[in-house]
Amino acid sequence: MIRVPRVRSFPRSGCARLTHRVCRRRAREDRVDPHKFLADFERKSEQMQQQLAESQEQLASARSEVTSSDGTVTVTVAGGGGIESLTLSPKATQLAHTVLADRIMDTIRQAQVEAARSVQESMRPLLGDGEGMDFLTEQVDQGIARMQRSEHAPGTEPRRSAVEDIELDWDDDEDDWDERGGR
Repeated sequence: MIRVPRVRSFPRSGCARLTHRVCRRRAREDRVDPHKFLADFERKSEQMQQQLAESQEQLASARSEVTSSDGTVTVTVAGGGGIESLTLSPKATQLAHTVLADRIMDTIRQAQVEAARSVQESMRPLLGDGEGMDFLTEQVDQGIARMQRSEHAPGTEPRRSAVEDIELDWDDDEDDWDERGGR
């Protein structure tokens, strides 16, 4: 005959399968010192506030400056993607207007991609390498992919102007235009 130890139920303590003595011992072992708990909580809270302040500072100062490969266009973009400055070199006046427009747009896109990556990295200390960072990375990558798709979408190639390019001579004494706005 197998002897089964007697188990009493103590519903108030939540220890239905343990004897009262064992349950009380476990409760003492699991008890948390409230002063230690509050000190740990305050320390962690201060660390998170410091990380948040650093991330906010990095976000506020996140900028990207990109110059086109031929040096004609320089663009500075803020962390949010907004254009802060656009600078054209003197060589830009020698380019056709459609080529110049393409160079400007390409340089802006490159600067926005760099700014987005900079913002993404500034959030890493706050988000860690968990799901939040994965989500942010996914959103940044999708935004970059949308910009690149719109850059290469059919029908967005530069069109030739119906009007032929007019050479402007700034030192020309004669005006090429008549009084009615024609040539």
